[in-house]
Amino acid sequence: MPDHDSPAAPDPSPLDAVAVRALDAAALRDLDAAAHAAADDPDRALRPDGPVGWLAAQVDADRARGTLGRWGRSTVVDELTGAPVVPEPVLAWLQRRAGLPVEFPGADAGLAHVYGYLLSTAATPFGRKRDRWTGGTLAVALGLDPRHLLPWHRPDGRTLLERVTDAVLPVLADPVPDALLVRDDPAPGTTDALRTVVVRAQGVGGGALVYGWVGPGGVRPVTAFPVEASPRWLRETGSLPPVPRYNVLLP
Repeated sequence: MPDHDSPAAPDPSPLDAVAVRALDAAALRDLDAAAHAAADDPDRALRPDGPVGWLAAQVDADRARGTLGRWGRSTVVDELTGAPVVPEPVLAWLQRRAGLPVEFPGADAGLAHVYGYLLSTAATPFGRKRDRWTGGTLAVALGLDPRHLLPWHRPDGRTLLERVTDAVLPVLADPVPDALLVRDDPAPGTTDALRTVVVRAQGVGGGALVYGWVGPGGVRPVTAFPVEASPRWLRETGSLPPVPRYNVLLP
């Protein structure tokens, strides 16, 4: 049952697939409009009583429950485009709401890659950053229901960040024997490794890549996203130079 701090309309009956699709489409339109407006006025666009009030409620819940800080750190400057994918005012709003220091472009990777990416309007070679949470492909690759990582959908009261953390931490900490790819690269200046794991649920075409820290410093995710996971892609990814990737920030 959703928490009392989640001002969202209840989902339609699971049997009413048309109504569910309409609900999700409307929520995605609200999110897109809020993301564009937030670049100029995040306080107004993301206000708790607004169309995407569920976002503020979930950041508040994560702050209270201690979810934040379980991830590594990241920069919001994309390593492929060289440009910020989360506007500075938006990141600052999220950091203030989460009770974290206001800084740019560095940030808690969970805050930036989960909630920040929801509010990103930047075009990348792989589409919108929020697609990993709203598209369903990543959830399916992880063996979850396609709607499990929808940000406005709280089937069990957990926030989006809690659901993502619970899904990716085990993949990173203890890769399954049939993982498509596992590689540990040295992290300069630390005794930890930066681990890349690619998994694919049975019967699914694509895969899920999970990346983060493992070692004496603990297990801390940095990012997760859907990938092609073809044999050629896996060979190429497995042979990449052992350098920090995916916008991770070293200590």
